[in-house]
Amino acid sequence: MSFRVQADIVSLFKGLVTGLTPFASAQEVDLVFSATASKLCFYYNPSDIVPDFSKMLCCIITFTPQSYKVTVTLEAAENQESTLILSITNTGVNLSKVGEISNMFNGNLTVENLKEKGTRFTIEIAAQSHPEGLKNSNIGHFLPKQYPAYYKVINKRLTTHFANLGNLEVSAMNKSPKEGVFLKKINAIITSHLQDNTFNVDKLAAAVALSRTQLFRKIKYLTKMAPGRYILFFRLQRAKRLLQSRDKDLNVSDVCYAVGFVSKSHFSRSFQKQFGFNPSKCK
Repeated sequence: MSFRVQADIVSLFKGLVTGLTPFASAQEVDLVFSATASKLCFYYNPSDIVPDFSKMLCCIITFTPQSYKVTVTLEAAENQESTLILSITNTGVNLSKVGEISNMFNGNLTVENLKEKGTRFTIEIAAQSHPEGLKNSNIGHFLPKQYPAYYKVINKRLTTHFANLGNLEVSAMNKSPKEGVFLKKINAIITSHLQDNTFNVDKLAAAVALSRTQLFRKIKYLTKMAPGRYILFFRLQRAKRLLQSRDKDLNVSDVCYAVGFVSKSHFSRSFQKQFGFNPSKCK
């Protein structure tokens, strides 16, 4: 059971965007939040807001190419005190035809194709005016029951599983310069064997003169992943970068073999599981 509460909606969306920043960083996408007012207070039910908005924003971030931006904006509608306008704008690619995104939201949604390869998704949120600001809301279905617990779980998962290679190296360096150098060495070794489909944990352990047990402890400590999982993670991260590269025109098969997979179907399944979409939709 969930209940409506009177609270600041700006803080809610700002918190959600902040919680998804690690995920956006892992995709090398700049995620920004802005609001025309520092506080908009009204009644809302978190379970009516959080799930669909979060999934929709994650999907937009995923489909946005590296080095581009996603902006979430919250404002009061002009001449309509009873309405809030929530917009999600991306740059770099037109997502207006991607049904996977627009189908996630069951409320009042408008999709606009921007001139310079971008898209704006606009959501109208009905509310009732109040002397202290916008107070009541009849929001469609869109974020989780027990929002604080959800926020904690999703933030932990995104930070752990969607960190990119650069962030992991920085994190290791923050633990100690020695750990940072070790992970850089691991990454350099995997890079040098990227096309070798026989390269595995045993060969990685031998390359750094560690036993499998020692290597497991070190990699697990620095990345929260077992060595075998980390090698796969590394290959897929490089694959995504190659597919999204504007300097190289590589198809899925080219990238599949370039990062050490022998089966295109296995590569596609692994890629889908890692990033949530098929590699053919990466560009």
